[in-house]
Amino acid sequence: MKLFKLAGLLLAGALVITGCSGNNSTQPAASADPGSAAEASGKVGDTAGDNDGTIKIGLIAMLTGNNPLNGLRMQQAVQLAVDEANEKGGILGRKVELLVEDDQTLQDMAVTCANKLIGEGVVGIVGPHRSTNAMAIEQVVNQKGVVTITGGTTPKITTLDNPYLFRCRASDAIFAKVAATYAVDKLGAKKVGMFYNNDEFGTGGEETARAYCKENNIEYISEGHNTNDKDFTGQIMKMKNAGVEAVLIWTHDPELAIHARQIKELGLDVPVVCSPGVTMPQVIDMCEAEQIEGWYGVTDFVSGSTFPATQQFVEAFESKYNVPAELFSASYYGGAVALLSAIEKAGTADREAVRNAMAQLENVSVPIGIITSDQNNDMMHEVSVARLENKVPVYVETIKVSQ
Repeated sequence: MKLFKLAGLLLAGALVITGCSGNNSTQPAASADPGSAAEASGKVGDTAGDNDGTIKIGLIAMLTGNNPLNGLRMQQAVQLAVDEANEKGGILGRKVELLVEDDQTLQDMAVTCANKLIGEGVVGIVGPHRSTNAMAIEQVVNQKGVVTITGGTTPKITTLDNPYLFRCRASDAIFAKVAATYAVDKLGAKKVGMFYNNDEFGTGGEETARAYCKENNIEYISEGHNTNDKDFTGQIMKMKNAGVEAVLIWTHDPELAIHARQIKELGLDVPVVCSPGVTMPQVIDMCEAEQIEGWYGVTDFVSGSTFPATQQFVEAFESKYNVPAELFSASYYGGAVALLSAIEKAGTADREAVRNAMAQLENVSVPIGIITSDQNNDMMHEVSVARLENKVPVYVETIKVSQ
């Protein structure tokens, strides 16, 4: 489908956003209790779809905590999609209303946020982002029967067999396979090393890269670390002494920036292929140009792509917010477009009908590619490769991979 048209100018004044702790908020009061019969069945089903007035959708974003800027970009992007829909007359002739909750990048808060949004009558939820948080809420959304669209990339999400949990980004089974393949086939590495975070995100990528190298008889070593670690000297020196010919890095923003600085300082002079974060402004701005020059990132989104949906989104987002469009904004705009498309396709805001429509989405153009839901509720099956040149991610190619 075509991207919705850009809405009017951004409303003056900053949004007052709260988490799930009951602080003051610009959000509307919670809707009426869905009813004892619905609660007894465990699913609120068509209660949300039959309400008069607005169609409510929810967003769970990390607006405070470790990655507040990423959460802000999520919120801005989903709000843009909602504004564009409303500018065109809404969905099913009804205005779309966005309810926002802050999970603070914490798993227990994500569960609280999901329950709160479901109780307020949302038709579906966009977010949360972190794989760990998506795994934390999956039983809640399954029991309540509410479509939820995460950008968590751990391959474990694919194995959950949860009919209500969808993914608006490619799995790390695709990302990491593309990264390893690129290091071997395009960069000529015969011995590959990998630095990875010990959480769901990092270990999912590491398992995929390890399996690829084993299958293709590529020598492989890996070194793990934890979130908030500050010194990777030992791991880097092990890679250097082992004579690796290319390095993969699979970790979060702060740790990625520290790797960049210490790899340069310690003279590990080999090609580097990273998880998507390296292509994002918030990571690039933490690095000196020479630290990441020539590095590659496998990513959902490169603003310089010539894909029409990408260019339309970049123009709309940057005109509205006067900040660069990046991975979080592009991915979750796509997730919101997918949810709104499913509601429109269903012809109703009934939660179960929307879930069925989500499972049947195909060939929906969004900024990071083409959405087509598969049997695992994975909607994205392609990633881009970008090369860092003077702190600018330059599009190289798009690679489509089946899991």
